[in-house]
Amino acid sequence: MIFTVEATETAVHSARHRVSAAIRWWGVPVDEELCFNLELVTSELLTNGLLHARGPMTAEVALVYDLIIVSVLDRSPKLPQPRSAQADDECGRGLALIEELCLIQGSETAPGGKRCWAVLPVKAADGRAAETGQAEAQDNESNLDQAHWSLSLAGRNLLESISPPS
Repeated sequence: MIFTVEATETAVHSARHRVSAAIRWWGVPVDEELCFNLELVTSELLTNGLLHARGPMTAEVALVYDLIIVSVLDRSPKLPQPRSAQADDECGRGLALIEELCLIQGSETAPGGKRCWAVLPVKAADGRAAETGQAEAQDNESNLDQAHWSLSLAGRNLLESISPPS
């Protein structure tokens, strides 16, 4: 599903509910936690576009296997940069929240701006998360460009199950 979102707080609020409604309409087994996480991630992606790109955005949600992919295309070519937020700061936590809730998240330049995206796992009908394994994260992984994307432990496990390290 692809739709345009105006750069207003009201439009962001409506869009987050539109995304979760689409997932339910598709018959995805959505529990309260998944719905909350999906709406929060969608809201954070759109709010970043609202604050930094200032113009209409294109939102997309897709279901691929047992993964929900949410992406937002906005008019700013500047990629988001994580920053440290203090306990009483009202801004600066969005990317950290997205990274915590998603398997994989990232951003890339696109014609006319940038695309920010996040991948969430679908919960199985019995409430168990999609199988991702319990491998421990290794601190000395390759030095990847963390400003453009990040990979959670669950995301790393997913990728390793698809393409085991040689």
